[in-house]
Amino acid sequence: MMTELGNKQEYTYAPGDWIVHRHYGIGQIKAIETKSIGEQETTYYKIEAHNDSTIWAPVSSEAALLRPVATEEEFAEVVQVMKRPSRRMNSHFQTRIARIRKVSREGNPVMLARTVRDLWARRSRRGQLSTTEESHWRRLTERLIAEWTVSMGLDEGQANQRMYTLLEQHALANASNSS
Repeated sequence: MMTELGNKQEYTYAPGDWIVHRHYGIGQIKAIETKSIGEQETTYYKIEAHNDSTIWAPVSSEAALLRPVATEEEFAEVVQVMKRPSRRMNSHFQTRIARIRKVSREGNPVMLARTVRDLWARRSRRGQLSTTEESHWRRLTERLIAEWTVSMGLDEGQANQRMYTLLEQHALANASNSS
């Protein structure tokens, strides 16, 4: 969101800020640029995504597309979620996929952690996931790890190790209907 103070414009995010894009995951704001398309000018955040691609997000739609990275306190909650036993996922494929897609759209790290934990446990119990579930699981895990590295100042290997250790120690213990 942009506000104007006299001739100076202030933006919610500034170059150097880490954000999470609703569709592309974590990235860093590199610049704020105004571009003309036809006769219309639009101001964009230039974002370098985690996968080294560049994303242009209109400042005017930032509330729907961008959120700040999770805080250390929020990741403490992620760790607590990972320490709880998994929840059994719905037996109906379409219901499971609807849950996974909702979590993917909302991108909340606590919701991501629950879904990653529950899918990991489902795969561990059954030996495999469906191709669709496996694809979603990999994407959600990558998003969670990427945000974990930035939020907690870890390298990717450390975040990966912590997540898998928590999953192996806790996710399969007495699966329940708790979160």
